[in-house]
Amino acid sequence: MSDQNDDFTPGERLARPSRQQAPQRPKPPRDPRAPKPRKPRGLIGKIFAFCVSSVYRLAFVVIIAGIVVAGGGFLYFSSGLPSIDSLKTYKPPLESRVYTSNFQLLAEMGTQHSIYVSYDQIPKVVQNAFISAEDRLFWVEPGINPAAIVRAGLTDITLIGSGRRPIGASTITQQVVKNMLLDNHITFATKIKEALLAMRVSQAMSKQQVLTLYLNEVDLGQNSFGVAAAAQTYFDKPLSQLDVAQAATLAALPKAPTNYNPFLHPADSLQRRNFIIGRMLADGVITQDQATAALAEPLLPKAGQARQDLVNGGYFADAVRAQLVQKFGADAVNTGGLIVRTSLNPTLQQAATTAVRNGLEDYDHIYGGWHGLVNHLATPDLADNWQKLLAKQSTPQGMREGWRLGIVLSASGPSARIGTLDPADGKPGIGTLPIANMRWARPLVNGHPGAHPSSTAQVLHEGDVVMVSGDLNALSLEQIPLVQAALISMDPRTGRVLAMVGGWSHNVSPFNRAIQAQRQPGSSVKPLVYLTAMEQGIQPDAQVLDGPFVQTLPDGTVYRPGNYELTFEGPVPIFHALEQSLNLATLHLARQIGLPAIAKTFQDFGIVDKMPPYYPSAIGAIDTTLWKMVAAYATIDNYGRMVTPSLIDSVTNPDGTVLYQAPGEQCANCVNGNPDQPPVLTQTGQQVADPDSAYQMQVMMKGVVLRGTGVPAVKGISQPVAGKTGTTNDFNDAWFIGYTPGIVTGCWTGFDTPTSLGNNETGGNVCGPVWNEFMKVALKGQPDLDFATPPGMTLQQVPEPNGQMVTEAFKPGQSPGAQNQNGLLGGGMDNSQSGAPSLTAPGQQAAPGTPATPSTVEKSLGGLY
Repeated sequence: MSDQNDDFTPGERLARPSRQQAPQRPKPPRDPRAPKPRKPRGLIGKIFAFCVSSVYRLAFVVIIAGIVVAGGGFLYFSSGLPSIDSLKTYKPPLESRVYTSNFQLLAEMGTQHSIYVSYDQIPKVVQNAFISAEDRLFWVEPGINPAAIVRAGLTDITLIGSGRRPIGASTITQQVVKNMLLDNHITFATKIKEALLAMRVSQAMSKQQVLTLYLNEVDLGQNSFGVAAAAQTYFDKPLSQLDVAQAATLAALPKAPTNYNPFLHPADSLQRRNFIIGRMLADGVITQDQATAALAEPLLPKAGQARQDLVNGGYFADAVRAQLVQKFGADAVNTGGLIVRTSLNPTLQQAATTAVRNGLEDYDHIYGGWHGLVNHLATPDLADNWQKLLAKQSTPQGMREGWRLGIVLSASGPSARIGTLDPADGKPGIGTLPIANMRWARPLVNGHPGAHPSSTAQVLHEGDVVMVSGDLNALSLEQIPLVQAALISMDPRTGRVLAMVGGWSHNVSPFNRAIQAQRQPGSSVKPLVYLTAMEQGIQPDAQVLDGPFVQTLPDGTVYRPGNYELTFEGPVPIFHALEQSLNLATLHLARQIGLPAIAKTFQDFGIVDKMPPYYPSAIGAIDTTLWKMVAAYATIDNYGRMVTPSLIDSVTNPDGTVLYQAPGEQCANCVNGNPDQPPVLTQTGQQVADPDSAYQMQVMMKGVVLRGTGVPAVKGISQPVAGKTGTTNDFNDAWFIGYTPGIVTGCWTGFDTPTSLGNNETGGNVCGPVWNEFMKVALKGQPDLDFATPPGMTLQQVPEPNGQMVTEAFKPGQSPGAQNQNGLLGGGMDNSQSGAPSLTAPGQQAAPGTPATPSTVEKSLGGLY
C-alpha cells in the first residue's frame, strides 16, 4: 500500500474504521515517581472499605427518609388545616352602637367592644407602632420569620423544666392565623399548622389585608378588640387623633393585655411604651424630635378613669336592648354592628336624672334618718394614716357628682373634722363638717328616725367612712336614699320617649321602675273614669254625690272608702270632684256610667289588659306601670288618638341599610301638594275616645293643677298644664302625671317593698316638685300654647261650690247647668256588674262637711288623693 493511499481527497467522506481496523491507543508510560496503587489487604482493610461505602449508603437513606417524613408530615398537617377563604370575606363580630337623638353615643352592646375600620382609616403612626413592636420584618417576610423561629427554638430548649413560658416567634400573619383560624393552645402541632397557614395567607392575601385584619381583631384589654375600640377605651378619642405616644401605648398591649394595661399597671405600661417608641425611632418611622416628645408625654391624659355614662341613660339603654333583641335577636345585637338612633334627648335626660335625685334626696332628708355609713375603721393611728386608708376605700355605686368619701377624724359638739379630697385640686385635706349641714341626719331609734341631732357626735364617730360634698371649710353630709322614683317624658303626638329614669341609679339597681314596676296608680286613673262619663254625654258641671259608699267584698268584708279629708261635700260638680280627687264622688259617678264601660276605657287606653270588675278598680286599686299610665295620658293629650311609646327611631346595619324606621305621622299633601297650604298630617294610632270628650278632660285636668291637688306641680310654670295626682292607700305610692300640648311627663315615688311614705305624703307633695323641676327645663323657651279647642265646642263659665267662676268645655248642644235639672248622678242600687257584688247605697244624702266615720268593718282600697 503506497503513501498516497493515506492522503485525503477534498470532499471525501470520512468513514469510521472498523473495530478490527481501529488503531490501539498506546498506554502512557508510568511515572516512576508516582506511588504505586495500594490494594486492600487483610480483614481490617476490607472492613474499613465496607464501612465507608455504608456511610454513603446510610446518608443517602437518611436523606431519602427525611424527604419522605417531611413530605408525609407536610401532608399530615396540611390535610387538616382550615381554609383561609374565610379570612378574605371575614366580617368581624361588631357590637351595636346606640345613639341619642342628636347622635351622642349612649351605649355599646355586644360580647366585645370592637369597631371595624378599613386599612385607609388606620393612621400610619398606629400601623408603624404595631409593626415595630410585633413584627419588624412584616412587609418583607413570607408569613413566617425563619431566623426568629430558630432563635426561639434554641432559647426554648434552655427553658425546659424551668416553668417559664416559652418565648414566641410569631409574626403578625401568624397571630392572625392563630386568633382567627386556630385555637390558642400552644403545642408543637399547632405551631406547625400556624406556620403553614401563615405562609398560605401570605401568598393569598396582600400585606395590607393581613394588617387590617390584625389591627381590627387584636385583643387590647378592657374587653376592647381592635385599635379603634382601644383608642376609645383608653383615650376617649377616635383612632385618627392618636399621637405617637398613644399609638405606642396600644402597641404595648398585645404582648400581655393585662400586664401592660395602663389603668391597672401604669409603670409597666409606661416602660414598654417607651421601649416601643425607641424601636420606632430605630426603624426610622419617627424622627428624633417625635421620639423625644412622645417619651415626655404622660401615659394617659385621664389615667384610671373608666368610660362614663355621659347622659345617665342606663335604664333607657336597657329598654332599647330588650326591644332590639325582641325584634332582631340577640346575635344581631351582640355581633351584628347595628347602628341604633333613639328618641332620647340628652338635655332632658340629664334634667330628669337631676330632678329625680333631688326629689329623693329631699324626701330622704325629711323621713329617711341617718343610714349612710359606708365603713368603719378601728385604727389607732388614724390621724397619721388616714390618707392611705382613704385611698384604699372602694367608691360606692350611685354617688352623685360632687360627692366623695371622707374619714371622720373627730366628732364633737357643733362640728366634725373630716379627712377627704379637696374638690379644688383633688389632693387630700382636712375639712370641717358643721352640725348645720347634717341636721337632717336623725339617728335611727328602733328603725325609725329620732330627734334631730344637737351634736355631731350623736351621728358620727372617729373612723367612720362617710359621703360628703362641698368645700373643705363647709362640708355637707350625704347618703344614698332608700326610697325610689321613676320618671318618663314623651312626645304626645308621636310617642317618642324623650327621657326615662328608672330609679336613683342604674349602677345601684338596674331594675327599671318606669317600665317593670307593677304598682297601684291610685287616683291617677280617675281621668279615665271621668272621660268615660264625658263620652256618655255627661257634662263637666253635672252634679254628682260626694257621700257615703258601701260595698260588701267577695271575702265578706265591708268596703267603705272615704275621702282624703275624711269628710263629705255632698252634691258637687264633676269637674270639682276631679280637681279635689274625691273618692266617693268618683265611685258614685262610676255607678252611674257602669263598671263595664270603665273597664273598656281602661283596656282601650292600655293601662290594664283586663280590669277587675270591682269598684275599687275605679279609684286605682289595680296594678299597672308608669310607662302605661304616661301613654294613657298622652292619648288624652292627643285628643283620644292612641299613642304608643317608642324608644327607637331607626336601626341600620353597618353598610347603611335601614332595617327599621319608627312609624310616625304621615303627610297627605307633602308630595306634589299646594305650596300655599300647610302640611296635612295624619297619625296612625287608633281613635279610642272622641276628641270632644278628650278636650273636656284636658280642660278639667287644667283645673286640677290650678285649683286642686296638683297645684305644687306647676308653681312658676306659665304654660297651660293639665294633670292629675295619684296617692294610694296608706300613702304607699305617690304619682303625678301632667302634660302640655307638646310634652307629657309622669313621675312615681315609693319604696320597692310597698311601705308608707308617711302621712300626707301625697302625689302632689312628693312627685309634684320633681315634675316641676324637670318641666321647667323641658318648657324653657317654649311658647305658651294652650290646648286647641275642637270645632263646635265652647268654653263657658261655671261656678265652683265656693262660688268662684271657672271655665269648662261644652260639646255642641250642651250648656251650663242643663243636666243639673235631672238630679244627682249616683245613688240607688247597682246589681248590673258582671261578677261584682251588689252595692248598697245610703238612703239619705249626707250634709256637706259630715265626718266620714264608718261604723262597720272597713277595707279602704284604691286612691286617696
